[in-house]
Amino acid sequence: MSRVTTMLTLIAALTAGTGGTAGASSACSCAERTPRQLVEAAEVVFSATATDVRVGESTLGGGSVTAVLHTDHVYKGEPGAESAVFTRAHGSACGYEFVEGRRYLVFADVRDSRLVTTLCSGNRLLPAGDEPLRLSDRTQGRGPLTSQLITALGEPTRADTEPAAPVRTGPVDDRPAPASGRTGLMVIAVAVGAVMLTGIMWTRRRARAGRRD
Repeated sequence: MSRVTTMLTLIAALTAGTGGTAGASSACSCAERTPRQLVEAAEVVFSATATDVRVGESTLGGGSVTAVLHTDHVYKGEPGAESAVFTRAHGSACGYEFVEGRRYLVFADVRDSRLVTTLCSGNRLLPAGDEPLRLSDRTQGRGPLTSQLITALGEPTRADTEPAAPVRTGPVDDRPAPASGRTGLMVIAVAVGAVMLTGIMWTRRRARAGRRD
């Protein structure tokens, strides 16, 4: 009986050990990084408001979430005015939770021509609005805004700012211009022709009047 008891104890210990390892491996563990390291590691950093959040079909990896974000300021890269960001559907798989209508500071990488972010990327929930980030902003997520983060982010660019159309300083070179020029020439030609015709008719009348005399 003692041998049987010992074997059962060993089996129970091994089972518990295996279960503990599996549980640890299924959880998301993020290494601590400084704000500068987070910015340097990301290919794209921007602040944006989620306008649509869609959960994909469940897969072995836990499924995926696509968040459509309306960008207001860009701190790194070129995310575009409207960006689709992909992440895992569950936090245990290092997925980041996006909620429609909320504003975020997003750190993302480009994989297979699409933006991808995780729970460990450094994302933060921001106050609503579209102003540049300030130290007074209160955030949720991986800690409040700090001077180190503001410095690491640098000066942002407004996403909706587009280069203005060039101002024409010389003569207009559009297609309709030659047509209007030709119209002016035709008017002048008709006027000159009318004057010449009038002159010819007047000359003939003088000639006829001279013959009668």
